[in-house]
Amino acid sequence: MSIVCPSGHESHTADYCDQCGAPIAGATKTLPPVEEADTSPAARRGPCPACGAPRSGDDRYCEGCGYDFLSPPPVATRWEAIVTADRAQFDRLAVAGVTFPADYAERRCVLTDGENRIGRSRGHPGEDRPEIDLAAPPVDPGISRLHAVLERRGDGDCVLRDLGSTNGTAVNSDPTPIAPNTDVPLGDGDRIHLGAWTTITVRRR
Repeated sequence: MSIVCPSGHESHTADYCDQCGAPIAGATKTLPPVEEADTSPAARRGPCPACGAPRSGDDRYCEGCGYDFLSPPPVATRWEAIVTADRAQFDRLAVAGVTFPADYAERRCVLTDGENRIGRSRGHPGEDRPEIDLAAPPVDPGISRLHAVLERRGDGDCVLRDLGSTNGTAVNSDPTPIAPNTDVPLGDGDRIHLGAWTTITVRRR
């Protein structure tokens, strides 16, 4: 317990201040004891990250919600669509009157949760543009205004669905277009072919 001298110093001696030497006769003011930090296992480990309940000692599971303290944290899954000009597809289809864009710059789009529509906007004010808008030049004329959709689902998976496009949508090395309005599961590295030369590769990070 410490005593405060008339000058306001904290002193450990009761007769004279051990800092300034002033007499402390009659001084009764004391400082409260310093509270020691809680170093119990529960305090060191922190509360449950799922429900906030305090952890009891070294228990593996939370008493409030059953959270496993020893399980690794979940890893977020991110899907990305990489749009390129595919020379092999262009040569295979050989669409009359269409020139291959040799200077096409790769485009990358991070897929958001839910539907990510693929198409070409018309540039009208207030238009509902697709999330993957391929209207910027050079334009692939074989892509419909709303061509297909990439849907990212809550379980982390991604599916492709053709929206009844004029020229169809194919996947990987199969030249046969997928059936319209039918979900096609995709994996990391799958390639989506649409239009005269556009290929979209999906990557799971």
